[in-house]
Amino acid sequence: MEERNMELDDDGKIKLKKTGEDLLADPAPEDAGDDIVIEVPDFENFRQEDGRVGLSDEELAAKAREKEERAAQKKTRAENLLDEAESLFAAGDLVGAGEKYLDSAAEYAADWRPWFGVVRVQTKDFTDFHDIYDCQKAYDRAFRRMSGEERAALAERYVPSMESMLAANAEEVERLTAEDEAEREASRGARQAEYAGATRRFILFALLFAVFAVAGGVLAAFISRVRGMQILIFAIICIAAAVVFLFVAAWSAKKFFAAKSAYGATLRPGTTPSGKKAAKLTDYGELIRSIVSDFKA
Repeated sequence: MEERNMELDDDGKIKLKKTGEDLLADPAPEDAGDDIVIEVPDFENFRQEDGRVGLSDEELAAKAREKEERAAQKKTRAENLLDEAESLFAAGDLVGAGEKYLDSAAEYAADWRPWFGVVRVQTKDFTDFHDIYDCQKAYDRAFRRMSGEERAALAERYVPSMESMLAANAEEVERLTAEDEAEREASRGARQAEYAGATRRFILFALLFAVFAVAGGVLAAFISRVRGMQILIFAIICIAAAVVFLFVAAWSAKKFFAAKSAYGATLRPGTTPSGKKAAKLTDYGELIRSIVSDFKA
C-alpha cells in the first residue's frame, strides 16, 4: 500500500512524495523525480503569473472569487477525507485511517485535526507511546495549530486516562525498584567474598612475579663473574618462574576486575534486570508526563 510523505516548507511549498518509508520522514530534495511541488508564491509574483496587471476591477473580483471557490473546494475535500479517516479509525483500520489523515492534511494543512489524527494512529488513540517519536512532526503541527479551547476539550478527553497510566506506571516502577534492591542485597555478600579472594590472588601472583623477576635479573648480572653453571641455572629458573607468574598474574588481574565490577554492581541501583526495567518505565513515565503537560498548556 502506498504511503505518502508530506512537508510544508518554510518558503510556502507543499511537497508530496510517494514512499515506502515513515509517513512523516524528511522530504527528498526538491529536484527528486517523485516529488510533487505545489508553489505558493508571494503576492507580487502571484499577480504577475496570473496576469493581473491591467485587469479591470470586475476581472480582478472574478479572479478573487475563483480563488475563494478553489480554497473552499479544497477545504471541503479535506473535510470529506477527514470524515473517511475517522470512520476507518473507528473501524480499526489504522493504516487506512493514517493515509486518509495525510490526504486531508495535503488538501488543507492549516487544520490541526488531520495532524492530530496521525498522532492518534501512531499512539493507538493515546494508549501506547513507544513509537510517538515517529510522528513528532505531526504532533508539533497539531498542537501549534489547535486553539486553547480545542486543547482543553482534548485534555478533558485524554488526560484522565494518561494520568491513570502514570499512576500504574509509578506503582510498577516502585515494585521493580524494590525487587532490584532485594536482588542486589541478596547477592552482595557472595560478590564481596569473590572480590576479596580475587584481590588476594592478584596481589600474591603479582608479588611472586616481581620477586622472581628481580632475582633473575640480579643473578643474571653475576653470570659472567662467577665460574661454574650454578648462577646460570638459578637465573634461568628465576626468569622462567617470573614469566609463569606474569601470565598467572595477568589471569588473576582479569578475574580481579570482573569480581570488582560484579561487586560494584550490587551497590548501584538499576543493575539487575528488574532495575533496568524500572529505569525504562521511569523514562516512559516522563514521556507521558510531558504529553500531559502539552495538553494542559
